[in-house]
Amino acid sequence: MKSVIIIPSRWKSSRFEGKSLALIDGVPMIQRVYERAIKSKEADDVIIATDDKRIFNFCKKNKLKVIITSKNAKNGAERISFATRKIDSKIFVNVQGDCPLTNPKSIDKVIFCLKNNISKGYHVSAGCATDNNLKQDKRNSLGFVVISKSDDIIYTSRSIIPFYKRNHKKVKMFRTVGLFAYTKEIIKKFPLLKSDLEKYEDLEILRFLENNIKVKCAHVKEEISDVNYKSDIKRVENLLRKTKK
Repeated sequence: MKSVIIIPSRWKSSRFEGKSLALIDGVPMIQRVYERAIKSKEADDVIIATDDKRIFNFCKKNKLKVIITSKNAKNGAERISFATRKIDSKIFVNVQGDCPLTNPKSIDKVIFCLKNNISKGYHVSAGCATDNNLKQDKRNSLGFVVISKSDDIIYTSRSIIPFYKRNHKKVKMFRTVGLFAYTKEIIKKFPLLKSDLEKYEDLEILRFLENNIKVKCAHVKEEISDVNYKSDIKRVENLLRKTKK
């Protein structure tokens, strides 16, 4: 079953314009994401999808596979939906272009999770990590997740869920890690789906959940390495140096 990783990459990020080419310890972020993604053993190919000529030209110059997609894409999932018109694959994998330390093993787990559950009626899988020390993110850049006993994602929010009390020390909290796998059938339909919850929370996965499309959780171990602001670069560089030791 063919699986292709698509790395959505845009220039006009509202919080950090041009971050795709921002240097992470001397290497442009999109290049770091690509180099991690090509280490996946479950994926058959890795392609960057962008609507920006600066990113496209950088990728071409550095021999990173890249395609141009519509400027009408509102988010990464929509950009991947447009990419399905140019790429033939049964499964499309969304690896966020602003997560430069993504573990290839996590990518493989998300792909494997979807492959194992397609016959059970699933069209989407998502990587989720647990961290009992998570605190409310004042900048609302984290996505928190509630998961059922059967590892279905019930809801995701920018607010901490489930509600946390100090005396509930054993409560498990999960967060999304920017890794998703979709069947071609469902990601092609994504731009046509409507969701008020997605508008409120700014989390793409809610467009599936609100339309009764089940999402299976793949449990992974991932550091918080997404770059949403310029100030995040130093934190990610410190994490990168730790992993090299």
